[in-house]
Amino acid sequence: EKMESAEPVYAGIEVGGTTCVVGISVGSTANVVTRHVVPTTTPTETLGLLAEWLRTANAERPFHALGVACFGPIDLDRNSKTYGYITTTPKPGWRNVDFMGAFKEFDVPKGFDTDVNGAALAQAVVGNHKSCAYITVGTGIGVGLVCEGKPVHGLLHPEIGHISVKRSDGDTHVGNCPFHGDCLEGMIATGGLAQRFGVEASKLPETSDSDPQWEHVAYYLARLCSNLVLTVSAEVIVLGGGVMARKILYPMVREKTQRMLNGYIQVDTVTTEKINDYIIPSPFGHNAGLVGAMELAKDAIPSK
Repeated sequence: EKMESAEPVYAGIEVGGTTCVVGISVGSTANVVTRHVVPTTTPTETLGLLAEWLRTANAERPFHALGVACFGPIDLDRNSKTYGYITTTPKPGWRNVDFMGAFKEFDVPKGFDTDVNGAALAQAVVGNHKSCAYITVGTGIGVGLVCEGKPVHGLLHPEIGHISVKRSDGDTHVGNCPFHGDCLEGMIATGGLAQRFGVEASKLPETSDSDPQWEHVAYYLARLCSNLVLTVSAEVIVLGGGVMARKILYPMVREKTQRMLNGYIQVDTVTTEKINDYIIPSPFGHNAGLVGAMELAKDAIPSK
């Protein structure tokens, strides 16, 4: 027997380089009632499993909208022939994949954006901020931006993880981004970190907190945070992703960001200990991307 829900039911998919998470929220976007993890293997296999899970969920309790928060670069131009596609990603096998096309059977409003724009939107909503920068540090580095309450799109969407910054003193790491070498992603995403520490990426959690390489990592993240303060003047910066499970990075990044700004931005949010509430982990924890996808679903429903 189908449950017809008086409350809104949202379906969301967070598409990551290693795993995808699909789930259902009821009432509020953060109220995730069920979630399921699918490994990101080949597009055919992964998309098939996601569609199959949604089909079952929809039969039990029809959802009113679907939101997809996906690693980039992606095509967000609704007038483009490749709208809903993953485009030039460094991820093998995933270039020019019609992601949204796999969900045509679900006749509901659909939202599609970057994983980090979705997470930034969720943070802006929960924190009641007009602007937010959401940084994920994992397989790649993505930065989502919300300004005036809306995710930022333009030529494409922000790809701030690929900016190059001044090197950390004494850092000899060459960087491994296939497009830009020593951009931030090439320096401190998990591939770059694995090279840096000389271990397999899966062994990174076993490296010691006291390893001096973390100083370099914190430096690059602080360069990113200080650049975000100086460029978009975000009201809050959220740091998430697998690498940020290493909690020592938060105080290191805050302290270095303060030093880099050097009192130039005279706002106590960044000049005092209030920075502890400015550069923060996501309140949604490992559900940040999924709640972001739910927020995109909610946004896709035409306002009455």
